[in-house]
Amino acid sequence: MQKQKSVTFQQNPKIDFLFGYFGNLIVPTKQDGFKPIDLIETNENGEETVLKNFYLKNPETSSVIKFREYIQGIAKEKISKNNRINKPHNVQVHLSISITEKRYYEVDVDNLAKAVLDSLNEIAFEDDSQVSSLIVEKHIHPMKVNGILIAITKLTPERKGLEFTW
Repeated sequence: MQKQKSVTFQQNPKIDFLFGYFGNLIVPTKQDGFKPIDLIETNENGEETVLKNFYLKNPETSSVIKFREYIQGIAKEKISKNNRINKPHNVQVHLSISITEKRYYEVDVDNLAKAVLDSLNEIAFEDDSQVSSLIVEKHIHPMKVNGILIAITKLTPERKGLEFTW
């Protein structure tokens, strides 16, 4: 029988909230949130002109809704209304997203971040407009599992986040 390895994590004191999961739930993207449509304009003579570059918002997919509910549940275990980061404070968010190799080459990192930030609105912070620093990485996990680690820091003149700031 192989001896199990124990790992101890200590939270960086520069981070206010640290949480996440590893498992089968993928971090969805919101890339498909809009679809192009053509509009037809009819002038007073009855002549029609096709107008391009208009978009219709698609309804949220079930994977986005399921992900948002899951992340909100995890976040609510760590964050209450009493310790939520409220305006006018800015926040730094660091996302480390584990995805499969196939998906790694298919999704844009900025679209992964959007789904996470939208899920944290009114829980970790009032609104994602407070995010003044966003660090996002996607990587292929060695065990080929999906997952995410989320670190949130309230920025103050004394606490400038995890990375160098000017």
